[in-house]
Amino acid sequence: AFAAATAALPSRHPLVFGSVLSSVKTSGSDYVTQRWVEGRQEIDRRRNFVFFAWGLLYLGGVQYFLYCKLFAERLFPSAAAFAAKPLRDKLADRVGQVTVVKQVFLDQFVHHPFVFFPLFYQLKESIEGGSPQEAWLKYRKNVAEDVLTLWSIWVPVQLFNFSVCPLWMRIPFVALVSSGYTCLMSSMRGARESIDVSTSVGVSEFVAASAGVQT
Repeated sequence: AFAAATAALPSRHPLVFGSVLSSVKTSGSDYVTQRWVEGRQEIDRRRNFVFFAWGLLYLGGVQYFLYCKLFAERLFPSAAAFAAKPLRDKLADRVGQVTVVKQVFLDQFVHHPFVFFPLFYQLKESIEGGSPQEAWLKYRKNVAEDVLTLWSIWVPVQLFNFSVCPLWMRIPFVALVSSGYTCLMSSMRGARESIDVSTSVGVSEFVAASAGVQT
């Protein structure tokens, strides 16, 4: 009975399961990065808490409502039915395929550049004792590299996620794949970054970098 109840936990309590899994995974990925990738003898606990809090509050909490409620129930109500179809039926369902592409576009080209990353920098700066202005400047300085790295990994991953995974599995699947991505993000953005608040780095750099990759 205990084993059956444990196995049913992800589908019966997806928000709790996803939040716990995401927080432990994100904190663990940062720990691995600090200890074995960067070779630190002493773990930066404040930095590790940034990733723990991010995993708990955003990756497990906000993204559950985004992917499982807003996307699947409000914006794309046919998403769950498409994900449950056999492969042969999916290949014949052009409307369902377009719905998957729309979900990936909204997630990768709207949600992440303009919500995910700005809030990550705000949370990180708040825990580190910085100001909202510093967080905003760091986001603007790093956004081009951040999103280009993101797209190289998560566009194909989310195409699979929105095509195959049932709703309750979306967040655990993202948490599983993002173990490696979080190590990369930790190595790129985990350390505290100094920035001159008078620095002006704008959208033009982001557009230029994106155009450079496409050409």
